[in-house]
Amino acid sequence: REGAVRGVRIGGCGNYQRIGEVGLRALLDDLLLPLLAGVSADGAALCLALAGVGRPRERQQVAALLDERKWSGVVRVESDGRAALMGAHAGDAGLIAIAGTGSIVKGQNQYGQLARAGGWGPLLGDEGGGYYLGLLALRAVARQLDGVGPDTALVGVLAEALNMADWSGLIPAVYGGSIDGERIAALGPLVTAAAERGDEVAVDIVDGAGGALGAQVAAVARRLGLLPAASLCCMGGVLEQEGLLATAVERAAATHIDRLQLRRPQLPAALGAVILAWEEAGEVAGADRLARLRATRPDEL
Repeated sequence: REGAVRGVRIGGCGNYQRIGEVGLRALLDDLLLPLLAGVSADGAALCLALAGVGRPRERQQVAALLDERKWSGVVRVESDGRAALMGAHAGDAGLIAIAGTGSIVKGQNQYGQLARAGGWGPLLGDEGGGYYLGLLALRAVARQLDGVGPDTALVGVLAEALNMADWSGLIPAVYGGSIDGERIAALGPLVTAAAERGDEVAVDIVDGAGGALGAQVAAVARRLGLLPAASLCCMGGVLEQEGLLATAVERAAATHIDRLQLRRPQLPAALGAVILAWEEAGEVAGADRLARLRATRPDEL
């Protein structure tokens, strides 16, 4: 309760949509129960910040799993993005743009009001995410092979990454499932790296993706009344590298936000979940508690 980290365990995927109730039960037993050994649930607060629990029904289903384990303390189920936002600004107003496999923008104003943009998944959006970049790169390769698009170094880069000696095998590989969404998403960093080396096709892909993500940042800031000044943290495996994608996001957002401040997250998402647990228990984080959280060594998380 004082903000000192007393134990950490790390496990596998926690996406509720991917692992379901059976997988989440196993994950809770593996990660949570050892940490709670000897801890009385009475008066304790627990926050489960998971991917794939964006709707009330899903949160109720997850909370029910704690009821099965006779947990009598306070329980809060939130999305992983909510915990990332809380940690990034330590509970203060601000914005986050996350681009990993997918992408989403979230924000909170000084009144605790929340807003989001993006996060529609690979078929409807996820601009700037690894899958989005990888898919556009594969389309650029196909256009060059058809003779209707410009030459790009992505042809060689992606052929090596996908072990594609003959591009005629791309169609059965993609539609047959051997090149699945995970493998396409893994191409994202290769696209940004090609852009950094000056490949014009890759630069156009990254600029467009960053522009779309930056527009979402501006839209969230506008809805929350954070204009003309706002703080933004760029997060996720694709975006947190301070390269062309982050620059494109900043440039697009800054056309709408006069005083845009880019900053590094104050706390990781796991400790953002701690703040949410305190909040659910009716407690204020406070300067002393936050200072202790900030003192947590990176290797502890």
